[in-house]
Amino acid sequence: MTTFSPEQMAQATAVLNSVREEFLAREGVTAVDLGFKWSQGLMTGKLSIRVHVATKRPLSELTETELFPKEIDGIPVDVIEAQYGLQLLPDSSQLEAARKARYNPIPLGVSAGNPRITAGTLGAKVYDATTLQPMALSNWHVFVGSPSGAAGEPIWQPGSLDGGNSGDTFATLSRFILGPYDAAVAQLTNARDVLSETMDGDPIEDVTAPMLGMMVWKSGRTTEFTQGFIDGIKMTTSINYGTAGTRVIQDVVRMVPRPGAGNVEISMGGDSGSIWVDEASGKAIGLHFAGEVGNAPEHALATELQPVLDRLNVLMPAQRPLPPPPEPDPDLTPPPDDHFPPPPQPSLFQRLWQSVRNFWRNLFS
Repeated sequence: MTTFSPEQMAQATAVLNSVREEFLAREGVTAVDLGFKWSQGLMTGKLSIRVHVATKRPLSELTETELFPKEIDGIPVDVIEAQYGLQLLPDSSQLEAARKARYNPIPLGVSAGNPRITAGTLGAKVYDATTLQPMALSNWHVFVGSPSGAAGEPIWQPGSLDGGNSGDTFATLSRFILGPYDAAVAQLTNARDVLSETMDGDPIEDVTAPMLGMMVWKSGRTTEFTQGFIDGIKMTTSINYGTAGTRVIQDVVRMVPRPGAGNVEISMGGDSGSIWVDEASGKAIGLHFAGEVGNAPEHALATELQPVLDRLNVLMPAQRPLPPPPEPDPDLTPPPDDHFPPPPQPSLFQRLWQSVRNFWRNLFS
């Protein structure tokens, strides 16, 4: 994939920041981001400011005030038809999932959720940044799901749609946020261990920043292991959360099917909470929470992971501080040099004799 220099990215980001609010305020706009420009259904290698709209209308039907500029400060502007919504299973969902069983220990990428919701995905094992206690990470709409949600509520594995019950509680709700991110963490009860690797044996232990063109994968409850690549970053979009209202979600990354993959679904309902991972480094880049509304191919959305971790005050396993070195055993450790007594000094007689000997040695040499 095409890569861009830091200078190009900085310029394009500055342009995006300057027009974001104005573009989002226009009727029919669903999102604004920075990404690859598309032309006639094909992705180009050009960097562009992208405006996502619910319905893309012919230019002949638009007034001059409704038109978006073709470019801003040399950065092309692209208009994309797309709407986005949550990926949570409805109560009547018939979507089958291979990862809806009860697991002990619990791998990542399997069914989990608050009893009031149907089922989502357990995304990552994280640690409280203050106490270093282990926790589980997923979405607000998977671990909370209601404006009345409160800390201490049980989190089941599997989720209620997949047969979970009170005996399947493996964590209790701790902290959560809805806007500008969709995320929550729950403290483990230690009833069952939670692994830091997926069903496929892939570890999710560190984090890195998402980049355009990055090849990524995710492990989810419904579509299991799927692959895609990042075609958009720095997105801001509005998502309908039902009784919680419409919320603005920021720092969003968009994943699309890889070239040549065809009309495939890289995420579906029940995959919410999955972690997207950079294929090259094995490090996580985003927390999956939504997807494109409509037919395949699927365009998946995730919030950039590091800002989410910061807001929830949690660490990935690899971010935990190293333990202090063990105290030395005094019975096994030799004393330092200054603990040894100094060598004995020669007496006055020995010093005089040494001087006489050196005198005669020098006289006949």
